[in-house]
Amino acid sequence: MHAIPATYNDKVVHQFAVATVFWGIVGMAVGVLCAAQLYWPALNFDIPWLTYSRIRPLHTNGMIFAFGGSVLFATSLYVVQRTCHVRLISDRLASFVFWGWQVAMLGAAITLPLGITQSKEYAELEWPLDLLIAVVWVAYG
Repeated sequence: MHAIPATYNDKVVHQFAVATVFWGIVGMAVGVLCAAQLYWPALNFDIPWLTYSRIRPLHTNGMIFAFGGSVLFATSLYVVQRTCHVRLISDRLASFVFWGWQVAMLGAAITLPLGITQSKEYAELEWPLDLLIAVVWVAYG
């Protein structure tokens, strides 16, 4: 039988859980605004970055990547420590995964409403954010 470590790295799990709630609220609020604009188009107040065509990608990417990604990270980092009975290999690497993901999602939340995209469905983010996401996923792996 394996010895169970005295402590696991639950800090990063907690951080991702809090981020999940935050991005869920933001993403769903943007979704409600998108839905409302289908009925009341004037809800964009003639502000270009509030138009349906700019906030719909923000909603879809926010729910899939920011919310869903944070859920994935939180649950996988929790489960792998419990099933393997080991602490994560590096607290600094786990912290980098958390903060790198949040910076990438914040970058998406800024660039998508500004219309700074590659104009590809579900792959709208520009290359610097794509690169950061790739680095974060490699570090996560």
